[in-house]
Amino acid sequence: MKTAILTFWILLAFHGATEQRQQFQTGHTHDILKVEFSPDDNRLISYSWGDGFLCYWDVKSGQLLWKSKTGFIQKSDERYNLEDFGWSEDNGLVYSRSENGRFETWEASSGKLISVAETNPNQKAFAKTVRATSVTKDYENFYVTSSERQEKVTIRAFSRTHSVYDVSHNGRLFAEGGSWGNAVIRITEIGNPKNSYELKGGKILSYVPTELETKLLKEQEQRRAILSEAQRQRENQAAIDTENFRKQIYFAFEHYGDMADPRELRMLESDEPKKSRESKSAADSKAIWVRLHNDSPLPIKIPTQSMYLPNPKCYYEFPSGQKVMGLCDNKEIAVWFGLEDQKGKVIPYGFDFGSAAILLPKTSVVFAVPRETLRNGNAIRFEFTFQNTSAGKSADYGKTRMLRFKESDLPRQTSSPNFKSMCLMGTGDDGACRRQPGFARG
Repeated sequence: MKTAILTFWILLAFHGATEQRQQFQTGHTHDILKVEFSPDDNRLISYSWGDGFLCYWDVKSGQLLWKSKTGFIQKSDERYNLEDFGWSEDNGLVYSRSENGRFETWEASSGKLISVAETNPNQKAFAKTVRATSVTKDYENFYVTSSERQEKVTIRAFSRTHSVYDVSHNGRLFAEGGSWGNAVIRITEIGNPKNSYELKGGKILSYVPTELETKLLKEQEQRRAILSEAQRQRENQAAIDTENFRKQIYFAFEHYGDMADPRELRMLESDEPKKSRESKSAADSKAIWVRLHNDSPLPIKIPTQSMYLPNPKCYYEFPSGQKVMGLCDNKEIAVWFGLEDQKGKVIPYGFDFGSAAILLPKTSVVFAVPRETLRNGNAIRFEFTFQNTSAGKSADYGKTRMLRFKESDLPRQTSSPNFKSMCLMGTGDDGACRRQPGFARG
């Protein structure tokens, strides 16, 4: 009797544990990026980078068969969105191709990851068959046309983006992936668009990572640790370098003159010298032309009011061989700058267009400042950032640095019309002008 009771409780506990693992689970919670029918149209696969899941559906019943995590596909911190899917000839295996160049093989019956490879394990699997239908769309609808019957069917879009969809191989079903807030998949009969249903989820086993996934996640963690240490060392070196190099970024008064109305500047402007060629006396001028020098060994990024087409002849090559194009020497540009009063308080002025340009090493450019902005002890100000290579491309190097220019930095007396008052502008708390030896305030 006691044995029978004990057996009953063991079976009950096992049943409860099984039920606990087989709970109803939603398919996706974030934007769906990909939906695709299997070659026999009985299954459909979907993917969302936002929630990190790959889902496999039974098309006829609308039930979720399994969902598998995909984060382990990322090697370290690169992009790894799943871009394409394929099936084996017997539909027993599902293949995926990631944006980072990896190929994954999944067991179609369970969603278990079988392998991850750097080369395509099945070339035929990703070959797409020619569909008998074509799809066009506008802001509200999809228009599905059969190449055989030349009939156009209108299907109302339901997602926020309505950019993720697929048509079954037999041309009978249309699938659209939803977006955040309604991340379901809607299946519509093309022959009867009013007849549709949604794939939302199903009662499936809770996700349990496989040994292969655990191994890949461990390798991922190790790679990230190496990158993190390299980034830490880069930041430490950047702090040292930029502290030394910042003194080599400075303003020099060029001349008095006039300037174009900043409100009339276009998104794309020429950097050929125009207004900067015209010099006037201080009494007759409305603008101050300033030369920005980069005498450091690294390029810097500066904010501009317009974009300027790159010149292939003007570039800097890093020791690694990576090249970055920038402004040619002695060009005329419009710098975006802010304004602050004599106490250092920011004054609302203009707007940030969001454009930027690269000032190459041993290069200078000129830009204009309206004289009226420097009244009452005001100063113009903008930030710049050194550039250096990181992960094979040019990137910000060190923290941003502030440049300031004010009326007191202008020459008071000159013995020659070619005199230029040079001011080294750093990030000192007092914002004081630090001048090169040999140059006085006047």
